[in-house]
Amino acid sequence: MLASVIKEIRTAEEKAEEVRRRTLSEARKVVQDAERQALEFLQRSIAEAEAEAQRALAAAEKEAEAIVVPLRQQAAAEIVKLQEAARARQEKAITMVTERIVKAYGRS
Repeated sequence: MLASVIKEIRTAEEKAEEVRRRTLSEARKVVQDAERQALEFLQRSIAEAEAEAQRALAAAEKEAEAIVVPLRQQAAAEIVKLQEAARARQEKAITMVTERIVKAYGRS
């Protein structure tokens, strides 16, 4: 009878060991799956954040361009006005210098 009790104890211990191994293996799989899912989530989050940053950057560039274009046009118009004013002054200066030269040499 003692031998059968010892045999039952060994059988129970072997079953317990098998359950422990199986549980440990399943726990490792659960941890690996959780780590894989966390990594996938992180990668998706990073990709979405990068895409959102690109959209925000594109929107900011478009907005900046909308501000810059009128300023460029205004600056170009101002340059044309300044060039016209300079030409008019240049013509006056040439006329004035020519008159002075003619008067100076005309008196001699």
